[in-house]
Amino acid sequence: MHQRRIPRRDFLRLGALGAGAALTASALPLGGSWLASARHRRLRAPGSLPFPDRPAGSLNPDLTPELANIDHIIVVMMENHSYDNYLGMLPGSARRGLDGFTLDGSGRPTAAQVDPSGTTVRAFPAGTPCQGDVSQSWVASHEAWDFGAMDGFLRGSSSWAMSYWDGGTFPFYYWLAETFPVCDRWFCSTLCQTYPNRVFSMAATAAGLISTDTPPPTVTPPNGHIFDVLDAHGISWGDWYSELPTPGLFGAAYAASLEGRNLFGPFGAPAATVDAFKAACLAGTLPSYVLLEPDYQWGSEENPQDVQVGQWFVAQVVQALMSVPEVWARSLLIWTYDEHGGYYDHVPPPTALAPGDGLDPVLPAGVSDYGDRYTQLGFRVPAVVVSPWAKPGYAEHTVFDHTSVLATLERKWNLPALTWRDANANPIRDCLVSRGPAPLLTPPGPIPAAPLATEADSIACQENGGPLPAFF
Repeated sequence: MHQRRIPRRDFLRLGALGAGAALTASALPLGGSWLASARHRRLRAPGSLPFPDRPAGSLNPDLTPELANIDHIIVVMMENHSYDNYLGMLPGSARRGLDGFTLDGSGRPTAAQVDPSGTTVRAFPAGTPCQGDVSQSWVASHEAWDFGAMDGFLRGSSSWAMSYWDGGTFPFYYWLAETFPVCDRWFCSTLCQTYPNRVFSMAATAAGLISTDTPPPTVTPPNGHIFDVLDAHGISWGDWYSELPTPGLFGAAYAASLEGRNLFGPFGAPAATVDAFKAACLAGTLPSYVLLEPDYQWGSEENPQDVQVGQWFVAQVVQALMSVPEVWARSLLIWTYDEHGGYYDHVPPPTALAPGDGLDPVLPAGVSDYGDRYTQLGFRVPAVVVSPWAKPGYAEHTVFDHTSVLATLERKWNLPALTWRDANANPIRDCLVSRGPAPLLTPPGPIPAAPLATEADSIACQENGGPLPAFF
Protein backbone atom coordinates (compact mmCIF):
# COMPACT_ATOMS: atom_id res chain seq x y z
CA MET A 1 0.00 0.00 0.00
CA HIS A 2 1.30 3.46 -0.88
CA GLN A 3 1.29 6.41 1.47
CA ARG A 4 -0.24 9.70 0.35
CA ARG A 5 2.26 12.02 -1.30
CA ILE A 6 2.57 15.58 -0.04
CA PRO A 7 2.46 18.35 -2.66
CA ARG A 8 5.92 19.92 -2.74
CA ARG A 9 4.67 23.48 -2.27
CA ASP A 10 2.66 22.50 0.80
CA PHE A 11 5.56 20.43 2.06
CA LEU A 12 8.10 23.22 1.85
CA ARG A 13 5.74 25.68 3.45
CA LEU A 14 4.96 23.14 6.19
CA GLY A 15 1.28 22.77 5.60
CA ALA A 16 -1.15 21.30 8.05
CA LEU A 17 1.00 18.45 9.26
CA GLY A 18 2.66 20.10 12.26
CA ALA A 19 1.63 19.26 15.81
CA GLY A 20 -1.29 17.10 14.76
CA ALA A 21 0.79 14.76 12.64
CA ALA A 22 1.85 12.30 15.32
CA LEU A 23 0.44 8.82 14.71
CA THR A 24 0.83 5.52 16.43
CA ALA A 25 2.82 2.89 14.58
CA SER A 26 -0.22 0.64 14.41
CA ALA A 27 -1.89 3.20 12.13
CA LEU A 28 0.67 2.59 9.37
CA PRO A 29 0.61 -0.31 6.89
CA LEU A 30 4.30 -1.13 7.38
CA GLY A 31 4.45 -4.49 9.14
CA GLY A 32 7.54 -6.40 10.23
CA SER A 33 9.57 -6.46 13.40
CA TRP A 34 10.17 -2.71 13.24
CA LEU A 35 6.44 -2.24 13.68
CA ALA A 36 6.32 -4.74 16.53
CA SER A 37 9.07 -2.87 18.40
CA ALA A 38 7.45 0.50 17.72
CA ARG A 39 3.84 -0.45 18.37
CA HIS A 40 3.41 2.10 21.13
CA ARG A 41 5.63 4.83 19.74
CA ARG A 42 4.10 7.97 18.35
CA LEU A 43 5.42 8.63 14.90
CA ARG A 44 5.92 11.92 13.14
CA ALA A 45 4.67 12.31 9.59
CA PRO A 46 6.45 13.79 6.56
CA GLY A 47 6.36 17.58 6.66
CA SER A 48 6.13 17.72 10.44
CA LEU A 49 8.58 19.69 12.57
CA PRO A 50 10.71 18.36 15.43
CA PHE A 51 9.32 21.24 17.53
CA PRO A 52 5.86 21.98 16.11
CA ASP A 53 5.18 24.93 18.39
CA ARG A 54 8.23 26.79 17.03
CA PRO A 55 8.68 28.43 13.62
CA ALA A 56 10.29 26.31 10.93
CA GLY A 57 13.90 27.24 10.30
CA SER A 58 14.42 28.65 13.78
CA LEU A 59 17.15 27.92 16.31
CA ASN A 60 16.41 27.21 19.94
CA PRO A 61 19.50 26.19 21.94
CA ASP A 62 17.36 25.32 24.96
CA LEU A 63 15.59 22.61 22.96
CA THR A 64 18.76 21.26 21.31
CA PRO A 65 21.49 21.72 23.91
CA GLU A 66 23.70 19.06 22.33
CA LEU A 67 23.75 21.09 19.09
CA ALA A 68 23.83 24.55 20.62
CA ASN A 69 27.59 24.86 20.05
CA ILE A 70 27.51 23.52 16.48
CA ASP A 71 27.30 25.90 13.50
CA HIS A 72 28.65 23.54 10.82
CA ILE A 73 27.59 19.93 10.17
CA ILE A 74 30.04 18.26 7.80
CA VAL A 75 29.66 14.82 6.20
CA VAL A 76 32.46 12.81 4.61
CA MET A 77 30.81 9.70 3.17
CA MET A 78 33.24 7.23 1.65
CA GLU A 79 32.45 4.07 -0.29
CA ASN A 80 31.66 0.44 0.31
CA HIS A 81 32.91 -1.02 3.59
CA SER A 82 31.24 -2.68 6.55
CA TYR A 83 31.89 -2.04 10.22
CA ASP A 84 33.60 -5.40 10.79
CA ASN A 85 35.66 -4.99 7.64
CA TYR A 86 37.23 -1.74 8.94
CA LEU A 87 36.64 -1.44 12.69
CA GLY A 88 36.08 -5.04 13.75
CA MET A 89 39.67 -5.20 15.04
CA LEU A 90 39.66 -1.82 16.80
CA PRO A 91 41.80 -2.18 19.96
CA GLY A 92 39.89 -1.90 23.21
CA SER A 93 36.54 -2.65 21.61
CA ALA A 94 35.47 -5.05 24.36
CA ARG A 95 36.53 -2.59 27.07
CA ARG A 96 34.55 0.21 25.41
CA GLY A 97 31.58 -2.05 24.74
CA LEU A 98 31.91 -1.78 20.96
CA ASP A 99 30.53 -4.69 18.94
CA GLY A 100 33.43 -5.82 16.76
CA PHE A 101 34.83 -9.23 15.99
CA THR A 102 34.82 -11.98 18.62
CA LEU A 103 38.44 -13.17 18.92
CA ASP A 104 39.86 -16.58 19.77
CA GLY A 105 42.77 -17.19 22.14
CA SER A 106 45.30 -16.22 19.47
CA GLY A 107 43.55 -12.94 18.73
CA ARG A 108 42.08 -14.12 15.44
CA PRO A 109 38.42 -13.43 14.59
CA THR A 110 36.13 -16.43 14.95
CA ALA A 111 33.70 -15.17 12.29
CA ALA A 112 33.24 -17.59 9.40
CA GLN A 113 31.02 -18.24 6.39
CA VAL A 114 30.50 -21.26 4.16
CA ASP A 115 31.02 -20.74 0.42
CA PRO A 116 28.89 -22.41 -2.29
CA SER A 117 31.32 -25.35 -2.49
CA GLY A 118 30.91 -26.06 1.23
CA THR A 119 34.29 -24.64 2.26
CA THR A 120 34.39 -22.68 5.51
CA VAL A 121 36.15 -19.33 5.20
CA ARG A 122 37.19 -17.55 8.38
CA ALA A 123 37.70 -13.81 8.60
CA PHE A 124 41.26 -13.01 7.54
CA PRO A 125 43.53 -9.94 7.32
CA ALA A 126 43.65 -8.61 3.78
CA GLY A 127 47.43 -8.27 3.87
CA THR A 128 47.33 -5.58 1.16
CA PRO A 129 45.63 -2.20 0.72
CA CYS A 130 44.25 -3.51 -2.58
CA GLN A 131 40.85 -5.20 -2.73
CA GLY A 132 39.44 -8.28 -4.38
CA ASP A 133 36.08 -8.88 -6.03
CA VAL A 134 33.02 -8.37 -3.82
CA SER A 135 29.41 -7.54 -4.64
CA GLN A 136 26.81 -5.34 -2.98
CA SER A 137 24.06 -5.74 -5.56
CA TRP A 138 20.44 -6.01 -4.41
CA VAL A 139 20.52 -9.80 -4.85
CA ALA A 140 23.97 -10.34 -3.29
CA SER A 141 23.12 -8.10 -0.32
CA HIS A 142 19.82 -9.84 0.36
CA GLU A 143 21.43 -13.27 0.01
CA ALA A 144 24.10 -12.21 2.48
CA TRP A 145 21.42 -11.01 4.89
CA ASP A 146 19.28 -14.15 4.40
CA PHE A 147 16.36 -12.74 6.39
CA GLY A 148 18.61 -12.09 9.39
CA ALA A 149 20.62 -15.34 9.36
CA MET A 150 23.64 -13.37 8.06
CA ASP A 151 25.08 -16.53 6.47
CA GLY A 152 25.17 -15.72 2.75
CA PHE A 153 28.08 -13.31 2.28
CA LEU A 154 29.94 -15.80 0.07
CA ARG A 155 26.98 -16.84 -2.05
CA GLY A 156 26.85 -13.67 -4.11
CA SER A 157 30.45 -12.62 -3.69
CA SER A 158 33.92 -14.10 -3.18
CA SER A 159 36.12 -15.09 -0.26
CA TRP A 160 37.26 -11.46 -0.17
CA ALA A 161 34.00 -10.73 1.66
CA MET A 162 35.66 -12.15 4.78
CA SER A 163 38.75 -9.94 4.62
CA TYR A 164 39.43 -7.09 7.03
CA TRP A 165 41.94 -4.32 7.69
CA ASP A 166 43.28 -3.02 11.00
CA GLY A 167 45.35 -0.18 12.38
CA GLY A 168 48.43 -1.27 10.47
CA THR A 169 46.72 -0.15 7.26
CA PHE A 170 44.60 2.53 8.87
CA PRO A 171 46.63 4.48 11.45
CA PHE A 172 44.58 7.63 10.93
CA TYR A 173 41.20 5.91 10.88
CA TYR A 174 42.02 3.98 14.03
CA TRP A 175 43.18 7.19 15.72
CA LEU A 176 39.81 8.77 14.84
CA ALA A 177 37.93 5.75 16.21
CA GLU A 178 40.02 5.61 19.39
CA THR A 179 39.69 9.36 20.04
CA PHE A 180 36.09 10.20 19.13
CA PRO A 181 32.68 8.51 19.51
CA VAL A 182 32.18 5.37 17.43
CA CYS A 183 28.60 4.54 16.40
CA ASP A 184 28.52 0.73 16.26
CA ARG A 185 24.87 0.61 15.24
CA TRP A 186 25.08 2.88 12.18
CA PHE A 187 23.46 1.00 9.31
CA CYS A 188 23.22 2.02 5.69
CA SER A 189 19.69 2.99 4.72
CA THR A 190 18.84 0.19 2.32
CA LEU A 191 20.19 -3.25 1.52
CA CYS A 192 21.79 -2.49 -1.84
CA GLN A 193 24.26 -0.27 -3.66
CA THR A 194 25.70 3.25 -3.62
CA TYR A 195 23.14 5.39 -5.46
CA PRO A 196 20.09 4.22 -3.47
CA ASN A 197 21.93 4.82 -0.20
CA ARG A 198 23.25 8.22 -1.21
CA VAL A 199 19.80 9.31 -2.35
CA PHE A 200 18.48 8.17 1.03
CA SER A 201 21.12 10.37 2.68
CA MET A 202 19.77 13.43 0.82
CA ALA A 203 16.07 12.68 0.39
CA ALA A 204 15.12 9.99 2.98
CA THR A 205 14.07 7.71 0.13
CA ALA A 206 15.77 5.80 -2.66
CA ALA A 207 13.02 6.94 -5.05
CA GLY A 208 12.81 3.45 -6.59
CA LEU A 209 16.55 2.89 -7.09
CA ILE A 210 18.18 -0.43 -6.21
CA SER A 211 21.48 -0.16 -8.09
CA THR A 212 24.31 2.07 -9.24
CA ASP A 213 23.86 2.51 -12.96
CA THR A 214 26.02 4.19 -15.59
CA PRO A 215 25.22 6.81 -16.68
CA PRO A 216 23.70 7.97 -13.39
CA PRO A 217 19.93 8.29 -13.40
CA THR A 218 18.12 11.54 -12.71
CA VAL A 219 16.25 11.08 -9.45
CA THR A 220 13.13 13.06 -8.60
CA PRO A 221 11.95 12.32 -5.05
CA PRO A 222 8.26 13.21 -4.70
CA ASN A 223 8.89 15.24 -1.53
CA GLY A 224 12.10 16.86 -2.72
CA HIS A 225 15.41 16.65 -0.91
CA ILE A 226 17.27 18.29 1.94
CA PHE A 227 18.75 21.00 -0.31
CA ASP A 228 15.21 22.15 -1.20
CA VAL A 229 14.43 22.40 2.49
CA LEU A 230 17.64 24.22 3.40
CA ASP A 231 17.17 26.71 0.56
CA ALA A 232 13.55 27.30 1.50
CA HIS A 233 14.59 28.29 5.02
CA GLY A 234 17.69 30.31 4.16
CA ILE A 235 20.23 27.81 5.54
CA SER A 236 23.50 27.65 3.63
CA TRP A 237 25.01 24.46 2.29
CA GLY A 238 27.85 23.44 0.01
CA ASP A 239 29.50 20.47 -1.66
CA TRP A 240 33.25 20.28 -2.22
CA TYR A 241 33.93 17.50 -4.70
CA SER A 242 36.87 16.02 -6.54
CA GLU A 243 35.14 14.35 -9.46
CA LEU A 244 31.36 14.02 -9.14
CA PRO A 245 28.91 15.90 -6.88
CA THR A 246 26.46 13.54 -5.19
CA PRO A 247 23.61 16.11 -5.50
CA GLY A 248 24.10 15.72 -9.26
CA LEU A 249 21.91 12.60 -8.95
CA PHE A 250 19.02 15.05 -8.94
CA GLY A 251 19.91 15.98 -12.50
CA ALA A 252 22.64 17.64 -14.56
CA ALA A 253 20.62 20.84 -14.83
CA TYR A 254 20.27 20.94 -11.05
CA ALA A 255 24.01 20.48 -10.56
CA ALA A 256 24.84 23.09 -13.20
CA SER A 257 22.55 25.67 -11.61
CA LEU A 258 24.26 25.13 -8.27
CA GLU A 259 27.70 25.49 -9.82
CA GLY A 260 26.59 28.89 -11.05
CA ARG A 261 25.82 29.85 -7.47
CA ASN A 262 29.31 28.78 -6.36
CA LEU A 263 27.98 26.16 -3.98
CA PHE A 264 30.39 23.56 -5.27
CA GLY A 265 34.12 23.51 -4.91
CA PRO A 266 36.45 23.25 -7.91
CA PHE A 267 36.60 20.25 -10.16
CA GLY A 268 40.04 18.77 -9.74
CA ALA A 269 42.33 16.60 -7.68
CA PRO A 270 41.41 15.65 -4.08
CA ALA A 271 44.14 18.02 -2.84
CA ALA A 272 42.35 20.90 -4.57
CA THR A 273 39.10 19.88 -2.88
CA VAL A 274 40.78 19.96 0.53
CA ASP A 275 42.42 23.31 -0.27
CA ALA A 276 39.07 24.81 -1.28
CA PHE A 277 37.46 23.53 1.91
CA LYS A 278 40.26 24.96 4.05
CA ALA A 279 40.06 28.29 2.22
CA ALA A 280 36.36 28.53 3.12
CA CYS A 281 37.21 27.78 6.75
CA LEU A 282 39.89 30.49 6.80
CA ALA A 283 37.62 33.00 5.08
CA GLY A 284 34.76 32.38 7.49
CA THR A 285 32.47 31.35 4.63
CA LEU A 286 31.95 27.68 5.48
CA PRO A 287 28.23 26.85 5.01
CA SER A 288 26.01 25.41 7.72
CA TYR A 289 25.82 22.00 5.99
CA VAL A 290 28.80 20.68 4.06
CA LEU A 291 29.40 17.60 1.93
CA LEU A 292 33.03 16.70 1.22
CA GLU A 293 33.50 14.15 -1.52
CA PRO A 294 36.53 12.06 -2.56
CA ASP A 295 37.72 11.18 -6.03
CA TYR A 296 35.26 8.38 -6.74
CA GLN A 297 37.31 6.88 -9.54
CA TRP A 298 40.50 6.30 -7.56
CA GLY A 299 40.13 7.47 -3.98
CA SER A 300 36.72 6.58 -2.54
CA GLU A 301 37.81 3.12 -1.24
CA GLU A 302 35.50 1.18 -3.54
CA ASN A 303 37.02 -2.06 -4.80
CA PRO A 304 39.52 -2.60 -6.35
CA GLN A 305 41.02 0.73 -5.19
CA ASP A 306 43.87 1.10 -2.72
CA VAL A 307 42.00 1.82 0.51
CA GLN A 308 44.77 4.07 1.81
CA VAL A 309 44.10 6.64 -0.92
CA GLY A 310 40.73 7.39 0.65
CA GLN A 311 42.23 7.42 4.14
CA TRP A 312 44.70 10.08 3.00
CA PHE A 313 41.80 12.24 1.76
CA VAL A 314 39.84 11.96 5.01
CA ALA A 315 42.97 12.71 7.04
CA GLN A 316 43.61 15.87 5.02
CA VAL A 317 40.01 17.03 5.50
CA VAL A 318 40.03 16.47 9.27
CA GLN A 319 43.39 18.12 9.73
CA ALA A 320 42.33 21.09 7.59
CA LEU A 321 39.28 21.55 9.81
CA MET A 322 41.28 21.26 13.02
CA SER A 323 43.86 23.76 11.73
CA VAL A 324 41.32 26.61 11.83
CA PRO A 325 40.50 26.80 15.56
CA GLU A 326 37.52 29.17 15.32
CA VAL A 327 35.77 26.86 12.81
CA TRP A 328 36.81 23.60 14.49
CA ALA A 329 35.33 24.95 17.74
CA ARG A 330 31.85 25.14 16.14
CA SER A 331 31.84 22.05 13.92
CA LEU A 332 30.61 18.46 13.85
CA LEU A 333 32.06 16.13 11.22
CA ILE A 334 30.63 12.68 10.48
CA TRP A 335 32.91 10.13 8.81
CA THR A 336 30.95 7.20 7.42
CA TYR A 337 30.36 4.93 4.38
CA ASP A 338 27.45 4.72 1.97
CA GLU A 339 27.09 0.92 2.18
CA HIS A 340 28.94 -2.27 3.08
CA GLY A 341 30.47 -2.97 -0.33
CA GLY A 342 29.86 -6.73 -0.10
CA TYR A 343 32.06 -7.16 2.99
CA TYR A 344 31.01 -9.28 5.96
CA ASP A 345 29.38 -7.91 9.09
CA HIS A 346 27.98 -10.02 11.90
CA VAL A 347 25.14 -7.77 13.18
CA PRO A 348 21.72 -8.33 11.56
CA PRO A 349 20.30 -5.01 10.40
CA PRO A 350 16.91 -4.01 11.82
CA THR A 351 13.77 -3.56 9.82
CA ALA A 352 12.94 0.02 8.96
CA LEU A 353 10.09 2.42 8.42
CA ALA A 354 9.20 2.73 4.74
CA PRO A 355 9.59 6.23 3.29
CA GLY A 356 5.92 6.22 2.32
CA ASP A 357 6.41 8.32 -0.82
CA GLY A 358 4.74 5.82 -3.15
CA LEU A 359 8.00 4.63 -4.73
CA ASP A 360 8.78 0.98 -4.09
CA PRO A 361 12.02 -0.63 -5.35
CA VAL A 362 11.99 -0.93 -9.14
CA LEU A 363 13.16 -4.50 -9.73
CA PRO A 364 14.21 -6.21 -12.95
CA ALA A 365 12.01 -9.04 -14.14
CA GLY A 366 12.52 -12.18 -12.11
CA VAL A 367 14.31 -10.45 -9.20
CA SER A 368 12.69 -10.96 -5.82
CA ASP A 369 11.95 -8.09 -3.48
CA TYR A 370 12.70 -10.43 -0.52
CA GLY A 371 9.78 -8.75 1.24
CA ASP A 372 11.86 -5.56 1.33
CA ARG A 373 10.12 -2.42 0.13
CA TYR A 374 12.74 -0.16 1.69
CA THR A 375 11.56 -1.65 4.96
CA GLN A 376 14.95 -3.18 5.73
CA LEU A 377 18.06 -1.30 6.78
CA GLY A 378 21.33 -2.33 5.15
CA PHE A 379 24.43 -3.60 6.93
CA ARG A 380 26.49 -1.69 9.47
CA VAL A 381 29.06 0.77 8.20
CA PRO A 382 31.87 2.58 10.05
CA ALA A 383 30.75 5.88 11.59
CA VAL A 384 32.69 8.23 13.85
CA VAL A 385 31.48 11.61 15.15
CA VAL A 386 34.36 14.11 15.10
CA SER A 387 33.86 17.33 17.06
CA PRO A 388 35.41 19.25 19.95
CA TRP A 389 32.02 18.73 21.62
CA ALA A 390 32.18 14.94 21.22
CA LYS A 391 32.58 12.66 24.22
CA PRO A 392 36.13 11.28 24.05
CA GLY A 393 36.32 7.56 23.33
CA TYR A 394 32.55 7.19 23.61
CA ALA A 395 30.74 4.07 22.39
CA GLU A 396 27.34 4.91 20.89
CA HIS A 397 24.87 2.05 20.46
CA THR A 398 21.82 3.99 19.22
CA VAL A 399 20.48 2.72 15.88
CA PHE A 400 21.31 5.24 13.17
CA ASP A 401 21.08 5.15 9.40
CA HIS A 402 21.97 7.82 6.84
CA THR A 403 18.67 9.59 7.42
CA SER A 404 19.91 10.28 10.95
CA VAL A 405 22.02 13.04 9.38
CA LEU A 406 18.82 14.55 8.00
CA ALA A 407 17.14 14.14 11.38
CA THR A 408 20.06 15.98 13.01
CA LEU A 409 19.84 18.85 10.54
CA GLU A 410 16.09 19.02 11.06
CA ARG A 411 16.48 19.03 14.83
CA LYS A 412 19.17 21.74 14.71
CA TRP A 413 17.15 24.16 12.55
CA ASN A 414 13.60 22.87 13.20
CA LEU A 415 13.02 21.79 9.61
CA PRO A 416 10.15 19.74 8.14
CA ALA A 417 10.85 16.07 7.57
CA LEU A 418 11.00 14.71 4.05
CA THR A 419 9.50 11.22 4.55
CA TRP A 420 8.43 8.89 7.31
CA ARG A 421 12.02 7.62 7.49
CA ASP A 422 13.83 10.84 8.49
CA ALA A 423 10.84 12.05 10.50
CA ASN A 424 11.42 9.12 12.86
CA ALA A 425 15.16 8.51 12.54
CA ASN A 426 17.32 9.01 15.62
CA PRO A 427 19.28 12.27 15.52
CA ILE A 428 22.85 12.38 16.77
CA ARG A 429 22.58 13.48 20.38
CA ASP A 430 24.27 11.28 22.97
CA CYS A 431 27.67 11.48 21.27
CA LEU A 432 27.85 15.18 22.18
CA VAL A 433 28.09 17.03 25.47
CA SER A 434 25.46 19.67 26.11
CA ARG A 435 26.85 21.43 29.15
CA GLY A 436 30.23 22.74 30.25
CA PRO A 437 33.41 23.27 28.23
CA ALA A 438 34.21 21.37 25.06
CA PRO A 439 36.14 18.23 26.08
CA LEU A 440 38.20 18.22 22.85
CA LEU A 441 38.41 21.93 22.03
CA THR A 442 42.15 21.59 21.42
CA PRO A 443 42.64 18.85 18.82
CA PRO A 444 44.14 15.85 20.57
CA GLY A 445 47.59 14.81 19.52
CA PRO A 446 49.73 13.53 18.19
CA ILE A 447 47.66 13.04 15.05
CA PRO A 448 49.12 10.17 13.01
CA ALA A 449 49.83 10.81 9.37
CA ALA A 450 47.93 8.72 6.85
CA PRO A 451 50.23 6.86 4.45
CA LEU A 452 50.72 8.94 1.33
CA ALA A 453 48.74 7.00 -1.28
CA THR A 454 47.87 8.34 -4.69
CA GLU A 455 45.91 7.61 -7.82
CA ALA A 456 48.86 5.55 -9.05
CA ASP A 457 48.41 3.17 -6.12
CA SER A 458 44.76 2.56 -7.01
CA ILE A 459 45.72 2.07 -10.64
CA ALA A 460 48.23 -0.55 -9.54
CA CYS A 461 45.53 -2.28 -7.48
CA GLN A 462 43.22 -2.33 -10.48
CA GLU A 463 45.92 -3.74 -12.75
CA ASN A 464 47.44 -6.25 -10.36
CA GLY A 465 44.70 -6.97 -7.84
CA GLY A 466 45.27 -8.22 -4.33
CA PRO A 467 46.08 -11.91 -3.91
CA LEU A 468 44.28 -13.80 -1.16
CA PRO A 469 46.56 -14.79 1.71
CA ALA A 470 47.32 -18.50 1.58
CA PHE A 471 45.96 -19.11 5.07
CA PHE A 472 42.48 -17.64 4.69
